[in-house]
Amino acid sequence: MIKLNYRTIEYKDLKIHYAKYRKNRSIRLTVNSDGTIKLTCPYFISNDEILNFIKDKESWIRKAISKIQNTTKLSNFEPLNTRQKKELYLRICVFVNKYEMLLNTKVQKFTIRKMKTLWGSCSYLNKCIRFNSMLYYMSDDFLEYIVLHEITHIFVHNHSKEFYAIIKKYMPNYKKIWSEHKKVSLR
Repeated sequence: MIKLNYRTIEYKDLKIHYAKYRKNRSIRLTVNSDGTIKLTCPYFISNDEILNFIKDKESWIRKAISKIQNTTKLSNFEPLNTRQKKELYLRICVFVNKYEMLLNTKVQKFTIRKMKTLWGSCSYLNKCIRFNSMLYYMSDDFLEYIVLHEITHIFVHNHSKEFYAIIKKYMPNYKKIWSEHKKVSLR
């Protein structure tokens, strides 16, 4: 991986870290989860062109920063204690049992652990599921959706129309429930 040499440019109250890279064909702008703004661009782009680009994208940048500031960062929470882990385990058991019966399957094993980017994962070959311990802080509706989602992966191994047809059959309002994750960040 190539390490870029970032410099800083300021526009109003925004500090943008930018790097010029000869292999870039276009300007790329990102706002990281910690609120830092990074821009990479082709080597031949002038600083005036960078400032004009930032000026054009100012409202998008401010929206992205605002969204990050209004997001609860679960990574800042303390790890679960023994009581909380047991409580989450019991909450998950209720939904696992429910969907094992409805989908006529058996989950061989499920575990709970802290994950940085996923709410859950399924190993469909051995029917084992892992759930993120941060689900403890989420609503029961969201937890139920994640359980259904992972159990559905036992039958459909991707996120195809068939996969979401099964989800919708058992949870017609899944899109509304899934949108809850936009209020929190695992990182």
